[in-house]
Amino acid sequence: MRAIDKIIMHCSDSDNAKHDDVSIINQWHKEKGWNSCGYHYFIKKNGELQTGRFEDEIGAHCKGHNSTSIGVCLSGKTAFTEQQYDTAVLLVKNIMKRFKLTEKDIYCHYQFDSFKTCPNFKIDLFKSKL
Repeated sequence: MRAIDKIIMHCSDSDNAKHDDVSIINQWHKEKGWNSCGYHYFIKKNGELQTGRFEDEIGAHCKGHNSTSIGVCLSGKTAFTEQQYDTAVLLVKNIMKRFKLTEKDIYCHYQFDSFKTCPNFKIDLFKSKL
């Protein structure tokens, strides 16, 4: 397993119900020339957790940080559900425990790319649920 030192939170940048599945993200990312979905995890509006890439695979979700991070993406742009947050909290807690990470190791995509706004939800409120 590769060394993981951060969790990077993302959103899919679409509230279109037709885009609420990792298969769509996989299609979009393949169209960019990537192998597959760049995120390790995708959380649908109903809270269902889907796998994009396996954790031992390097992601394609945050340039310059892919080799040491896990990418978590919530479906949506401005509208997120409690079910998504509940799933994300459980997932992030699990990742933190397994890789001995803390809340300080959770980042927003926009912190690494000034052209991004995601995850488009209040990360401090999210972290308060951990």
